[in-house]
Amino acid sequence: METNELSPTSPTTNKHSIISLILGLLALLVSCGMFLPIPFTSIICLPASFLLGIFALFYGTISLHRIRRDNEAGRPMAWIGIFSGGFIFLCVVCMVIALISFLTYAPESFPMPPFLENYQI
Repeated sequence: METNELSPTSPTTNKHSIISLILGLLALLVSCGMFLPIPFTSIICLPASFLLGIFALFYGTISLHRIRRDNEAGRPMAWIGIFSGGFIFLCVVCMVIALISFLTYAPESFPMPPFLENYQI
């Protein structure tokens, strides 16, 4: 006996929420790579984690809007991406502000490279 009834399907998972989750976790991993004892890792990891955090925030907010509009699944993944991306974004902004204020208010405690000692602005 055949039945032609439609089975209830679960809502599809929003792809932007998956991207937001992956970018947020990558931002966390890359930001932890700044503290490796390998030369020049912070020069590469700081901007990379900043960009990954911004993209995680961007994709997370887009996915929350589309989830609400299209009644899709993936809300927890979007929120995890938003929180981890926002956390890394704020950490990088605070590090840059701390570095700028340190160089502004206590320049004598920062060892200048020899080629910049006689340089004046």
